[in-house]
Amino acid sequence: MEELVRSLRNLGLAAPRGEQIVSLVDADPRTEKQLAQELAVPARVDAQDDEDSAAAMVDAALLSGATEAMLANYNRVLQQNVEALRQERAACDTPKQVKRVPLKALLAQQNAAIRRRDAEREAGTQGDRMYIPRQILDTEHTYYSTRPVTALTRIEFDELVAPKRFDGRYVIVRVASPLSLYVSCSFVGEFACGAALPISIAYFTPDLKLHGDELNAMLPEGTVLLIREPYLSTHYLGVGGPITSSKGITGIRVDTPSDVLVLDADDPLVTGLSWPTTRTPAAPAHWRQEGPLARAVQHQLAQPDAPPALVVPDVSREAVRATIRRFLAHDRPGAAWREWLAAERIGVWSPSGATGADDALMHADVLLALRSYADADAVLETVPLEERDAAWTQRKADATAALDFGQHGPTGATLERMFAATLADATPRFPYAEFHGPIEVADIPGAGRGLVLTRDVEPGELLLCCRALGSSYSADAACDGVPLLRVNIDNGVTSTTTQVLAATRCIHAVLDRPEWATAFLGLTAGPDVPYSSFVREPYPLRTRPLAGDAAIASGTQAPDVSAAYVNGVLRFNAFGPAATPAAASGNDPMSRSTMPHLLPAILNHACLPNVSSVFFGDMVTTRALHPLPRGTQIMHQYVQGELPYDTRQSLLAKHGFRCTCELCMLDERDGHEALHKRQELLATTLPPLVDRSRALLNNAALASADAHREVAEALEALAAALHATYDSARGALRPDVVDVLHRAAQHAAAYDVAHAMSLARAGAEATGAQLSAHGIARLPSVHLDGAIQCLLTLARVHADDAEECRAWVDAAVATHDAMIGGGAPLFVQRYDPGEYEVLQALV
Repeated sequence: MEELVRSLRNLGLAAPRGEQIVSLVDADPRTEKQLAQELAVPARVDAQDDEDSAAAMVDAALLSGATEAMLANYNRVLQQNVEALRQERAACDTPKQVKRVPLKALLAQQNAAIRRRDAEREAGTQGDRMYIPRQILDTEHTYYSTRPVTALTRIEFDELVAPKRFDGRYVIVRVASPLSLYVSCSFVGEFACGAALPISIAYFTPDLKLHGDELNAMLPEGTVLLIREPYLSTHYLGVGGPITSSKGITGIRVDTPSDVLVLDADDPLVTGLSWPTTRTPAAPAHWRQEGPLARAVQHQLAQPDAPPALVVPDVSREAVRATIRRFLAHDRPGAAWREWLAAERIGVWSPSGATGADDALMHADVLLALRSYADADAVLETVPLEERDAAWTQRKADATAALDFGQHGPTGATLERMFAATLADATPRFPYAEFHGPIEVADIPGAGRGLVLTRDVEPGELLLCCRALGSSYSADAACDGVPLLRVNIDNGVTSTTTQVLAATRCIHAVLDRPEWATAFLGLTAGPDVPYSSFVREPYPLRTRPLAGDAAIASGTQAPDVSAAYVNGVLRFNAFGPAATPAAASGNDPMSRSTMPHLLPAILNHACLPNVSSVFFGDMVTTRALHPLPRGTQIMHQYVQGELPYDTRQSLLAKHGFRCTCELCMLDERDGHEALHKRQELLATTLPPLVDRSRALLNNAALASADAHREVAEALEALAAALHATYDSARGALRPDVVDVLHRAAQHAAAYDVAHAMSLARAGAEATGAQLSAHGIARLPSVHLDGAIQCLLTLARVHADDAEECRAWVDAAVATHDAMIGGGAPLFVQRYDPGEYEVLQALV
């Protein structure tokens, strides 16, 4: 990718964007040719001057051939890298001795890589905007260690062969160079014998923009690392590094951060080593290193039979605060908590909080970051009245709001604000406690785990409101302007920016807070992946921070994390709601968010669900759609029920099951031939009718009744053809016809109000809803927005009857409130009164 981008920019062309990035890996020659034509348009084609634009188009025609050659070279290099990884796998049976390369030569290579990254940043930065697309490869053949260091033995450089994974061994190296970050992070590692090797660590950081001193502070030169069961690769940057035409380099490829330990200078594993040169780190490592007080206490706790004397590092109170602030800034609340507890244990400050408001506020900040809102609130209450300033008031408000949310669920006003934030903010995250209604985890025969009700519930009742762990947006400051495409060479799965960075965030979250391991790694990673050990443990409804010595000790007991398993968990469990703000991103595949919601992830699927799940930024709410008795398993949609049957089953196939919900059984009863005919009608007949309908509705003031009649009759003819594909005993549930009937009703309203009413009612009932004379008796189960639009159309055709009109508007609002919540204010935000004039009374 970097070579392609450099070549394009050298010709004054723009780097690929959005769909173009995804199209790069499409092997179809027609796609490649079209992509070359798109990329060949010079940046100045957007000029307003007609003469400049014409000249630019001529340039584009001349550049098209050159661009095709660039893409051909890109594909050749990509295939070379893919083949190198495959050949390396085959060569593992016959590894060869690793040759020593002079440290000076390795440092020169590393400095050259850093210069390339710097040049890439400079070329991709225009003003204060950055755009640097990146691409990496992935493979199913990655590694992670499950053995403690005590079960391993050290291996020295002269024993190394490649390619090979060294089971039962570990290496100790010092960081001997500055760091270079592409997606994985690379540096030169120096052995005690004086030899050196390049090293890359995958999932090093979710901040793809780190560079220079800020990046080097993560692992300063001189930092000593222990790598468990290292993999010696002949193409060490092949996973997570840039795809280039350069020859593969032998080095250590670390596939997960959990295999790397940062060692103190006085660690027994280090003190016996004699290094040929002096290389003392200027400061402690920021990457996965505990605070100095936590390390001291952890050392003592690990030796319960040792004398009780504790060697306390010479740190000031302000130094402790600075360490905690740094941990919080780097999204490491677990490390901040352990340092706080260690400081209490040592006596840096009093556990009672009597040391002053500043310490209490910091204590509260740590607890808020841990999502421990009740404890944060209690700490804030210890601050004397005379010391409660604006900072205290803000934190108190945050804790109170979060607690209230978790105890009672969101109010309508809160949901309204949350929805408004998703329209205006590209990275909406909400600091609220999770709300759990009357649900519990249960084993479901033939379906693994699921959630069941502990009491009867009514339609619209809130059952869950959960917050994501490791949420990732393409507009996050750490990756905005650095779109990323990952291609797995074994299963063909492509992943974009947020999927890769959500994996990174989740790995580091579990390493920072081991108590998250059961909830996250307790999810399954797909039908073909063996369960992790955590899957067999009871699944927690809530994850709470550890306390006391157990919390401090957890910093040395981080779980062994398989990055491949984490990616599987995200692929099969994480939600991928639409881009935020939705209107600003269109259908750009690189703008999708990735939301790992842990408890909602164990909800099982039904195309015809009994609950509605709705996203508000990084939170998802789940509400009952119908009266549900105690013991009912709540089921939501992995794929939309209004999609054609074959499409639904195809999308669900990756989960390893065939859906047998009521809707799927009805579709199957219709028969294969009918299903095929229905899908053909929707794919071929409907789109041109939708285009005609949209054009007519957008110019309603100029359209005649005859024009509306013509379109309505064409839509009704399509609806009749669709109805003919349903079994005669099927009933009203026919989601495929909802949009067709709704559009037909909109046009029929121009010449036959009674007929429009009939069409709109039929459209609403096709969603599973049941209508009364003037409202709704049973909520829809599928195509929920389609049902609401039909209700609004019923209100519109009764515009001359204020009472009847208001009854149907109220029915639409009540349906929306049961599905989403937020009352009339949120309803008006979602359904523009300018489009639905019948809503003006609600504004």
